[in-house]
Amino acid sequence: MAEETTTRMSTAALVSLAILKVNWDRLGRDYIENFVPFVAEALRQSTDDVVSLPQLQESLRRRFGLDLPLNPLRQVLQRAAKHGFVRRQSGVFYRNSERLNELNFDEVRSAVVSIHDRVLPRVRDFARAERGLEWSGEQAAAAIHAFLADHSLKLLYAQAERTPIETKGIPRKAAYVVASLLARSRESDPQLVEDFTTLVKGYLLANAIYLPDPGRVAQRFQTTRVYLDTSVVVFAAGYAGPERQAPCEELLQLLRDYGADLRCFDFTLNEIRGTLDASAARLRTGRLRDAYGPTIEWFIESGRSASDVELMVARLPAKLRSLAITVDERPTRLAEFQVYEKGFEAALEAGIGYRNPKARVHDVDCVATVAQLRRGKHSFEAESCGALFVTTNFDLAKITREFFQADAPEGAVALCITDYSLGNLLWLKNPMRAPDLPQKFLIADAYAATQPPDALWKAYLAEIARLQERGQITADEYFALRHSLAARRTLMDLTAGDSAAFTEGTVAEVLRVAKENLRADLQRQVEQERLRRQDAESTAHSLELRDEARRERIAARAARVARVASRAACAVLLMVLTVGALRTFPWSLPELKDAWYRYLTTAVLVAFFLYTVASIAWGASVRSIGDWLEKRLAARIERWLSRISE
Repeated sequence: MAEETTTRMSTAALVSLAILKVNWDRLGRDYIENFVPFVAEALRQSTDDVVSLPQLQESLRRRFGLDLPLNPLRQVLQRAAKHGFVRRQSGVFYRNSERLNELNFDEVRSAVVSIHDRVLPRVRDFARAERGLEWSGEQAAAAIHAFLADHSLKLLYAQAERTPIETKGIPRKAAYVVASLLARSRESDPQLVEDFTTLVKGYLLANAIYLPDPGRVAQRFQTTRVYLDTSVVVFAAGYAGPERQAPCEELLQLLRDYGADLRCFDFTLNEIRGTLDASAARLRTGRLRDAYGPTIEWFIESGRSASDVELMVARLPAKLRSLAITVDERPTRLAEFQVYEKGFEAALEAGIGYRNPKARVHDVDCVATVAQLRRGKHSFEAESCGALFVTTNFDLAKITREFFQADAPEGAVALCITDYSLGNLLWLKNPMRAPDLPQKFLIADAYAATQPPDALWKAYLAEIARLQERGQITADEYFALRHSLAARRTLMDLTAGDSAAFTEGTVAEVLRVAKENLRADLQRQVEQERLRRQDAESTAHSLELRDEARRERIAARAARVARVASRAACAVLLMVLTVGALRTFPWSLPELKDAWYRYLTTAVLVAFFLYTVASIAWGASVRSIGDWLEKRLAARIERWLSRISE
């Protein structure tokens, strides 16, 4: 019996590994992609447009018996977003009903269940007629599943190669009856064989998702200290509400189950205290208008008072002990393992833009200290990397990877990793418990979720044959590849900057966040519009000033040209008048005593000539000359009278 179980396990591992390899090589699909159709179908049947992670988790458990942890489920949801089943708006996910309605999951699932129900009485009839066995429905179902478990590949190979279905070598037990029925029906009832082929495919696909391995022991942490960021501790402690607590608490429990050494730095503890103290101060003084952050927001919503929060501060050490978190002092820095902290801090400021500069310094200290503890070594196993910093901040993990490990070997464990990525990778290394459902539903669900075309099945069979030639395949190889491919995909997502929307809370909580984000988006749009208009007005004013300056320059240039031209014209006119006067001047003059009146007349004419020239050149008039003479005389008479009076 033990040998039969081992053989069955080896075959299941081989088939699962082949399917995983072909899906990755041909479609770029890793193990997590298997669950996207389940999530999409659950969303299709949901009555709420907004996506809530806890509600989605419950829907999967109720509809398909799937018990997906919240962190892996969040990554599946992100994959569903990439397939267009959900859309991101105002920082949350909404169902894309148009895309979801294209799914045929339910129809295919129902069709496979109908095939199972149609095959069952045929097996019972054959057992009665050919073997004299009065099987119940449960016994006939057990016989079908025994055949599927041990002889699925025989049927697929026979169908692919169009050869008879062999019963030779099959123990004469329940599975033999099913094999005999199929061998007999190959020519007489090809539809029955086709129905069984569908069940075989569903069975193998289900194994690829829920590979059973009761003897597998979860890989445990060895030398790694897992340092938790402020947000992880605050969320796990319940200081930001039950919705944010659940995934972090789930991760910490998973880490404890694997023997992880959970820690936080003493300066992280100080930051947690600072967060709680600041919240208590706001609640005590009533300064809640600009309160920001999940902790203070939850305190306000849940009606916590300042004394409630101060009591949390007092109980913080006990809370950390209950979470099995040890507080470490900052280790001594060694010069040879010192990282470029100034450059990293600048990269964080450019990529995140911290509201609180102390938070930026804290993040730099955490990552730099983990780098010190790593001693410059690269590791490919989180369980043995020495030190690991876990945060809920996607951007922090992304920038850390880009800054410190851009040239690290592929597959090397990052200095900083998000909580949901770590939860995913740990979950992928170990078997997932199959849903507690009848086998026919497991088969139907797996078939409906994947629906590989015939060409892909041919590739599966070719890969299975190639692996069989290689020899014994173990479940460890399957789980190692499953983890490796998902880790690579996670790194790709991290590099692409694919951060998740808020989904942790109830529908009401998610809607509240959506409204807040929408309000913030509108405020940003208003501010952007204001700045745009201000820039436009500034640009218009600048253009107006530029035009005015240009007009003034043109006017000044025109005035200069006109002034030069007019002065030249006046000079020419003055020259003409002078020449004309000189030509009319009587040059043969008599003696003064003989013609004094003529000299007097000439002097008058010269004075009149000068006045005429002055009038033409400078616009002088008799009145202006009189005014000028009056002012000069008045000034002189005033000075004369002043001297007399003195």
